Amino acid sequence: MRNRRIANRWADVWVRQAPGWTTPGRKRRRTVVGRPVRSGGGPVVLRRAVLAVVPVLVAGGVVAGIAVRSTPSDGIAPAVSADTVFTIAGRGNGHGRGMGQWGAFGYAKEGWSAERILGYYYGGTALAPHPPAKVAIRLMGRDDRPLDVYSDTGMIVAGQRVPAGQAVRLAPTPGGGALVTVSEGCGGAVQWEQPTDNPWVDPVDPGPNRPANEFLKLCDGDVAYRGALGVAFEGVSFRTVNAVDVDDYLYGVVPREMQPNWADQGGAEALRAQAIAARSYVLAESRYDYAQSCDTQSCQVYGGAGVEDPRTTDAVRSTSGTVLMRDGQVVRAEYSASTGGATAGGDFPGVVDAGDGSAPEKGWSKSMTAAEIGQAFGVGELTSIAVTGRDPAGRVTNLHVEGTGGAVDVSGEDARGKLGLDSDWFDISEGPGGPPPAVPAAPAPDAVVPAESGDGDASTGSSGAEPSAGQAAIEDKYRSLGGLNATIGAPVGPVIELPEGFGMFRIYTGGVILWTPDFGAQELDLSALAKLLPEGE
Repeated sequence: MRNRRIANRWADVWVRQAPGWTTPGRKRRRTVVGRPVRSGGGPVVLRRAVLAVVPVLVAGGVVAGIAVRSTPSDGIAPAVSADTVFTIAGRGNGHGRGMGQWGAFGYAKEGWSAERILGYYYGGTALAPHPPAKVAIRLMGRDDRPLDVYSDTGMIVAGQRVPAGQAVRLAPTPGGGALVTVSEGCGGAVQWEQPTDNPWVDPVDPGPNRPANEFLKLCDGDVAYRGALGVAFEGVSFRTVNAVDVDDYLYGVVPREMQPNWADQGGAEALRAQAIAARSYVLAESRYDYAQSCDTQSCQVYGGAGVEDPRTTDAVRSTSGTVLMRDGQVVRAEYSASTGGATAGGDFPGVVDAGDGSAPEKGWSKSMTAAEIGQAFGVGELTSIAVTGRDPAGRVTNLHVEGTGGAVDVSGEDARGKLGLDSDWFDISEGPGGPPPAVPAAPAPDAVVPAESGDGDASTGSSGAEPSAGQAAIEDKYRSLGGLNATIGAPVGPVIELPEGFGMFRIYTGGVILWTPDFGAQELDLSALAKLLPEGE
């Protein structure tokens, strides 16, 4: 009954104030969104739709997570003993957004094509052709180190041919140039030296898919790279960059991001899906003024030419020129190792990931002392820690930590980083702890927007259904609010249908978008609902 009373109060406020209501930190909006209201009972229908949404938010902990308030204490909260052990039990490996790599492997073994896998994980996108392109990749392991290279067939630098047997050192200079030093072999006698405004060492043939004897190799370690190698300044720091054809780059990415031997276990389509996702990701990147992306887990893991494998090379070649697009733009197709059984909402609709059953570890746990937790969050001696918000799948959206030195609220992703966890899907308890969180039992959503093959034939995700009018309206409304830059934040679950045909809604980190046939898509701000809850609840 309490939830229904809250819902009634919330519905009254929202219907009375929509669509131009004001909350702290927001400007009043005057735009009316949606179709004209039919005469007779329009507000009543809207009220009933809101009534149907609110209990879901309250029961799911969404409102509770936002409504947490700091309250004055009558005394000083006792600190937890520094050596008290807490167990953090979770599932998944990585951020869980977009494609799950183990899940893709599982679905491929079930007979899914790469196109179907991508359509399932990246709802709202379509496959499309992309012209040939080059990408520039920062080689982070070479930061602030000199660039010394050689090639079995020679190189081109500063407009001159450097023969086999000689090596080139490049050092960046202000203004975007470099100082070139050519030596007899790596570290040998200097043959000539001069400045240049072209800070690149090029192979003898700059074209894609060249033979191994033309690759440039680093003097320290003999690591080989396709394409050109160059240097740049970032502030006062040296950076090394590999400028390379996008498919030549992917030859060194896919075998580092997925296991090539999956092709021998019925998972070749997973490798093809990975090639398309990785191509899309890098072409959508723009991290630095001197490079699009980097070569570590901060971007995509890239090992150069030395890690290439024929099975992953085949996956790249068979998908050459294919990318994921949405609204005419290449999509930054994020992926992670294991979703734990459900993907995280974000730029793509969250889905239940049954394919993740192929992952070798179904759960994980980590033990930490109270002292370690307090230090990780900078709150002094720990007094309490609790999960105060979750998304519909169960991933942590808010963690409240208190100590003798203060209190903080952090997102699940921030908590993952500070505590060194495998994912943001976890439970935390004092003592030995229990099993990892349960996987959602609900089936995967049916309304996954299909990806399309290059010839325009749809290749569906789960059911292959086109998005409904409500889902499309919610997605349009979210984009109009700014997408991931909107004040309501990122999506944290799929579009959910309301009972009795009232409409549908989707939850975001800071709000809800509700769609009804009469009113169209409207934004609900959870902070307004939180204010209606009694203090401390």
